[in-house]
Amino acid sequence: MVLEVKDLEAENDKGLPALHGISFEVRSGEIVGMAGVAGNGQSELAEVLSGMRACQRGRILLNEVDISNKSPRFAIKQGLGYIPEDRTHVGTAPSLSVTDNVIMKKYRQPPIGRGLLIDQTEATRFANDLKNEYDIIVPTVETPVRLLSGGNLQRVILAREISGEPALMIAMQPTRGLDVGAIEGVRRLLLEQSESGAAILLVSEELEELLTLSDRLFVIYEGQIMGEVTIDPDSGPSTDIETIGLMMTGTRLEKIQAEGAA
Repeated sequence: MVLEVKDLEAENDKGLPALHGISFEVRSGEIVGMAGVAGNGQSELAEVLSGMRACQRGRILLNEVDISNKSPRFAIKQGLGYIPEDRTHVGTAPSLSVTDNVIMKKYRQPPIGRGLLIDQTEATRFANDLKNEYDIIVPTVETPVRLLSGGNLQRVILAREISGEPALMIAMQPTRGLDVGAIEGVRRLLLEQSESGAAILLVSEELEELLTLSDRLFVIYEGQIMGEVTIDPDSGPSTDIETIGLMMTGTRLEKIQAEGAA
C-alpha cells in the first residue's frame, strides 16, 4: 500500500472542522478519484497530505512512513509528487524561468547541485530535456513561466513532478481551464504514471474525468466520505450516476442501497 489515510481530521482557514475522520488507501499503479462539489474538504485534504496544513487527528502513511504533520520537504523525500490547484501562486514561481521552476526538487542534488552552488549548464540541459519530452512550447527555457499559457504552465509542473519519479502523485484539478488538446495530454501523462507503478490521488470536479481515469472513486461531502465506487474498464462504475449524485449531495451509499433494497 502506497498511501494509507486513517481517521484524518483537520480544520479550514477559519479554524472550523473541514475533515471528519477520513480514511482511504491508494495502491501502487492505481488511480483513486475523489469526487465532490467544490468546498467540501478537497483542498484541505490535499494540503494535509502534502504537508501544507496540519491535521488535528489521524495518520498519513506514505510507503509505511508516517508523514502526518511533517514538512512538505519530508513528504517529498518519501516520494510525494503534488500538482496543486493553483498553478500560478502555489505550483510555480511566476517570475522565475522554466529552468528554475523545473529544478526546484533537484537543485540540492548532483549533477545540478554542487555543494552550495548550482551547475547552470546541467540545469539548462535538464530543463531542455524536459521541454522536449513534455512538449513545453516556449522560446527558451530561460523564459519566465508567467508568460506561458495555462496548458504549458501545467506541463512545466507535470514535468517537474513526474521527473522526480514519485511513489504517490496528488493531482488537484489537473485539467481545469485547459483546452481540449492540453486536457488529453495531462490525462495521458497521469495514465502513464499509473502504468509505471505510481499511486495517484485524483481530485476533480469533473465527474466524467474521474470515471474515465479512476480505478476506484470516493465521494466526499462536508469533509466526510459518503461511499466508495469501483470502476471496471469494461462494465463501468459499480453504481449508477444518480447514486453518485446523491452521495455528492450528502447521502451515504449504505443508506441509498438500503432504501433501494427495501
